[in-house]
Amino acid sequence: MHNIQAGKIYRIKNQEKKGAANDHYNMIVVEDSSGKLEELLFTDSDVLKANIRAKRNKEDIPKYRIVNYDGGITYWLGLLLVAACAGVIGYFAKNSGLF
Repeated sequence: MHNIQAGKIYRIKNQEKKGAANDHYNMIVVEDSSGKLEELLFTDSDVLKANIRAKRNKEDIPKYRIVNYDGGITYWLGLLLVAACAGVIGYFAKNSGLF
């Protein structure tokens, strides 16, 4: 099973549109095996073709699970925020006489 980190497609404006070029592109940022980041631009039809290809060739898509590699400050701040909210809710629920 492969560990996959989910990504996002960002719609960006074509800043220097020439002629019949698209008004926007779909950008994804990928990391290659050496850790170098690259930006890739796709047209809407490119994304649609890839989506159709994936649906037609499901047997070629390996089993995977989504993992979150962000163990940095965002993770710890989120964890702290959730813990604080749970503590406040627990405090008020205890004192409300409902339990």
